[in-house]
Parts: sequence; C-alpha cells; structure tokens
Amino acid sequence: MALSALERQSLLHQAANDFGFETMEEMFAAACCDSIVPAICYRCGATEELEPDGYCKCECGGTIRSVLLIAGII
Repeated sequence: MALSALERQSLLHQAANDFGFETMEEMFAAACCDSIVPAICYRCGATEELEPDGYCKCECGGTIRSVLLIAGII
C-alpha cells in the first residue's frame, strides 16, 4: 500500500511518541545505530520492534513496517 507523505509523517510521529522519543529525528538517530527498531502498522497504528528492514503482518490485516522503511531511510 502506498502511503501519502502526510500519512507517513503521522505514523512516524505516533511511533516516536509511543516509543518515548521527543522527536522523529531522535528516533531515527537511535534506530540507525540499533539492530532492532520501532515499527508501526499502517492500518491500526499498533507498534512493536522489528529488524531495520523488516515488516510483518498485523492482527488487523495491515502491515507493520520499520520506521526506517516508512521514512525512506533504507
């Protein structure tokens, strides 16, 4: 599913808040140096941790993707 820039920004902001980061940039800096990163479902907003290039199916039928993939960093 292709997400608009506004949808990506909203998901990334939610993930940053859910994982305790003050900004998305802070989340990206931490994620770039770790083997497990924040991830969020594009449909229901459920969050979990995945590998940086990871994605998996969510219980709602959506897809949970790493914030680095959503942001286009990797």
